[in-house]
Amino acid sequence: MFDFSFGELVVLAVIALLVVGPDKMPEMARTAGRWYGVLRRTLTGVRAEVEQQLLLDDLRREADKLRTLANEDLLAPPPAPQPPEEIPPPPSDGGDSAVPAAQSEGVVAPPLPTPPAEERLH
Repeated sequence: MFDFSFGELVVLAVIALLVVGPDKMPEMARTAGRWYGVLRRTLTGVRAEVEQQLLLDDLRREADKLRTLANEDLLAPPPAPQPPEEIPPPPSDGGDSAVPAAQSEGVVAPPLPTPPAEERLH
């Protein structure tokens, strides 16, 4: 978090030892350690809360988008029904031909129904 080298920490410890004195130095170190722990826990909690709020804001934005899309789909008028395409009847040539008219135009006729397996065996 703080960018102190080992040499800088030694200089700070010597200055603190001279200012505070050797009898109060352990008590001061414990107090500084407690404050450092409190500060670190507080910063971690604040960071977690900010990240949670950012995630919650993203989720709210996505929910609003989905709600808007759903409302647009519900409020949009339904598409107009398309009239069914009429297939003109095949031209009749007047005679019986070997190929039915539907097959001569490239349209495949539905297959003939097959009898059940029991009837085919007898």
